[in-house]
Amino acid sequence: MNKNENFLDLAEVTYLTAENSRFYRTENGFPALEAVLPKFTDDLESNEDKTPVKQDFGRVFFHRCFPFETPDEYISVLNKDGREYAMIRSLSELPEEAREIVRFELDRKYYCPTVKKIKSLKEKLGYSFWEVETDKGDMSFSMHDTYRNIANVGNGMLIISDVDGNRYRIDDVAALDRKSFKKIELYL
Repeated sequence: MNKNENFLDLAEVTYLTAENSRFYRTENGFPALEAVLPKFTDDLESNEDKTPVKQDFGRVFFHRCFPFETPDEYISVLNKDGREYAMIRSLSELPEEAREIVRFELDRKYYCPTVKKIKSLKEKLGYSFWEVETDKGDMSFSMHDTYRNIANVGNGMLIISDVDGNRYRIDDVAALDRKSFKKIELYL
């Protein structure tokens, strides 16, 4: 990189829109992409020709770049190896059918019930055992090393990870009822 270039000049981002892409479901129900983009190459190939061509990429995967701040914006569209084909700037820029496909997959990947009330929270032998009321119904889970598995992601929002890797969220810890707040206060 010479002194006249900056990092942003090196990063090329291609955005998918209603005009250059079509999301569909494969025969087996997986999300797939057909798009008009520069030819996709692997790491060993170099593609100097940036002329967009119509390509069927088949099955694709989605990753939110900013999952808490902007869940419907800046969504990376990846292949099975995690290489990015392109980015969705905003779901609102896609047709309704495409939005439904992408949202369904993101909701499945980022499944995260919202805790509304903590009914019970007990500690035993280094584990905490939780019984909670969520937007998806009553749930119970356990955590090891509770302090390390509660992440404060800002503005009072907490993400809780249980022993199985499941995630739960509390949108605003201060908005919990008094009894629930008292149960979790020790870990904040």
